[in-house]
Amino acid sequence: MTAERAFAIAGIIVGAGAGKRFGGPKAIATLRDGRRFVDAAAETARDAGLSPLVTVLPPGVEAPHGAVYVVNARADGEQVVSVRLGLAQLANTTVVGVVVWPVDHPFVTLETVLAVMDSARRTGAPIVRPQFEGEHGHPVFFHRDTWRELMTVADGGARAVVHAYGTRVAHVDVRDRGVLRDIDLPSDLDAD
Repeated sequence: MTAERAFAIAGIIVGAGAGKRFGGPKAIATLRDGRRFVDAAAETARDAGLSPLVTVLPPGVEAPHGAVYVVNARADGEQVVSVRLGLAQLANTTVVGVVVWPVDHPFVTLETVLAVMDSARRTGAPIVRPQFEGEHGHPVFFHRDTWRELMTVADGGARAVVHAYGTRVAHVDVRDRGVLRDIDLPSDLDAD
């Protein structure tokens, strides 16, 4: 068994939000190349070897090929609800952690995801975040040992869990502005 297989990492793409500021669900919004946000993220996640790959989406949105499809009917709810639904799908797996990826970050590169995964394997950190020019971004790795907190945190969601781990959080410097490109408005697609 290879080290990577012994340290299997899953992925959760959270995209169940209503996308009110965007004008509709971002999961089905399309990039300039015609791919849906969720498909762009899923393609990169699969190429990185995140498995299983869970997508938490609103009702009626088709999941990317090969991804586990979980419906979150509460589009107005907090994002941590989608994270919890995704984690529930992974409860009986042997993965040691999960990369949580908001669907509104479709420009994250394969190199970034691989760097986050590599840091998780090398450092044993409970949480790994990519950062570009000193600013923290997405997607974020959460070791299985943090899942209980993610499932029970009351206020602040995953951000509160990251904050609680303080100096135990590993940060990976990347040359990928995509970790910060949170697409909230259609005009954000044109920003560099």
